[in-house]
Amino acid sequence: MEWVDWSNALERAVCWLDDVHWQISRGDDLQLALESLFRGLTLLHRKWDREEWTRFCLEIVRTHPLREVIHQCPYTRHGFEKPRGYAGDAVLIDYLYEEHQGPLSPMGRDIYHFLWNQSGPRSVRERRELLAQEIDATAERVHQPRILSVACGHLREAEHSRAVAEGHVGDFIAFDQDPDSLEVVAQQHPSHLVRPVCGTVRSILMGKTSFPEMDLIYSAGLYDYLSEAVASRLTRLLFGMLRPGGRLLVGNFATRTPDAGYLEAFMDWWLLYRDENQVRAFASEINPEEIASVEQFRDSVQNVIYMVLTRR
Repeated sequence: MEWVDWSNALERAVCWLDDVHWQISRGDDLQLALESLFRGLTLLHRKWDREEWTRFCLEIVRTHPLREVIHQCPYTRHGFEKPRGYAGDAVLIDYLYEEHQGPLSPMGRDIYHFLWNQSGPRSVRERRELLAQEIDATAERVHQPRILSVACGHLREAEHSRAVAEGHVGDFIAFDQDPDSLEVVAQQHPSHLVRPVCGTVRSILMGKTSFPEMDLIYSAGLYDYLSEAVASRLTRLLFGMLRPGGRLLVGNFATRTPDAGYLEAFMDWWLLYRDENQVRAFASEINPEEIASVEQFRDSVQNVIYMVLTRR
């Protein structure tokens, strides 16, 4: 894009943010203003190249008075401030599971409610149910199965699993780098059926950490942050931990996910969005003769791509 064209586009974008801020400040219909903001960010995210979009987020949105208004939403503010030092922590994801009931300003509550109903949070809630169903299906397929969740967060899917509730899982390893998240897991599962293990993905990649003879391994929120090379290597190593007939399930948010513009502009939350071919490439380092089957599918709102590899 020519510099003059980019300058004009940036000026128009600033005027648009000014208009949204003005609408909210004067008490216009908040729902309409938020819909305008959400749609506009989605459009700009898809239209501008990466450099232009990043500059808009860092130089314009961060200093615009609209940001302070929007950050009355506790979910948005938590994502931007990153109190645990990294994006997408387990506390943030909990905001998407059940609507936060703490003290909020009326504006903050309404913004949060609007965002909670967008397609991205719906995909996160659907992911929790899908994982719970996969856990239950594994327990039906295998007596007292061994299950591993990589980057487990608060492991909320286990709270929705019938197999976990009824004690039909032999060993459930909850693996995460965040000890605070694992403390929540331990509190939610005091029977020790679930075993919290603190460690990093790097330790798996370096061969220092391994969990052999697993019947199910899944990692549904981690791959959105991994480079292609790291994702492929991790997939090979996790697949190698499976027993024959074991399943590895991974997920990645898809390109053109509508929420991406808002997440990056107002929450400083940058995921790596991928298409089916890129997700399929996660298995590129695995010997094809070791794979019994490959399944790929999207969630009901088409935001998340899942891949399931079954070991021969």
